[in-house]
Amino acid sequence: MRNLKLSDLVEAGLWIGIALFLYVYSFEFDRNIEIYKFGASAWPRALLLLVVVAALGQLYQTWKKGEADSGSMIGQASDDGAEDAAEEAEHNTLAWYLWTILLMAIPFAYMLVPDWIGAAMGLEKAGLHPIKMVCAIVLLVAYVFLVRGNHLGGMLALPILFAAFLQDYGFYAMAPLFIVGVMFLMGERRISRMLIVAAIVYAFLLGMFLSLLYVGLPTGNISPFYEFGTGMVNLLQ
Repeated sequence: MRNLKLSDLVEAGLWIGIALFLYVYSFEFDRNIEIYKFGASAWPRALLLLVVVAALGQLYQTWKKGEADSGSMIGQASDDGAEDAAEEAEHNTLAWYLWTILLMAIPFAYMLVPDWIGAAMGLEKAGLHPIKMVCAIVLLVAYVFLVRGNHLGGMLALPILFAAFLQDYGFYAMAPLFIVGVMFLMGERRISRMLIVAAIVYAFLLGMFLSLLYVGLPTGNISPFYEFGTGMVNLLQ
């Protein structure tokens, strides 16, 4: 254990914990598919298994690194100054990991809290929509507040938050916000540049999936996002 730091254990535990949570959540959409005998959850679960294997492999490699040849690729990578830069930026402290875990908990809070509130109030599925919108606004405000000073943690949490919002608000409404958010977290501050790049990437994705591949993207199920998504589909197909 001499080569393992607390940050290594926390990082591996974080990825394994996320994979386990998503594996349990996969039972929510585990359905039989006529054209695919393994069902709807097979590929997501396979990807989660790869995440766990990668996390354990990285942990094992870190543990064994002290015995590895210093001329190996990993040995060279460990000497490239990245670790010193992380320490200077305080990206490997316990406080940073806890901060990042809190950011990454926001998408899971959205997936769970509205259902808990709805179950406590005895609401039907449609009755959850106002609660989900309120929760989304509150959690987005929390995300924006927490991401200040921790853009790296925000980058890790943003794709999960985007995925959590897809079913309810749709790809068509969320994708531009996601693209702009990624550019902002990567340091871009020129609004005109962000809008131009977002428009180009958004148009490319829509053209590829809708006009070329004819692949259905989530339209959302909460008004007015659902109407916006279906309108884009009708326009481009």
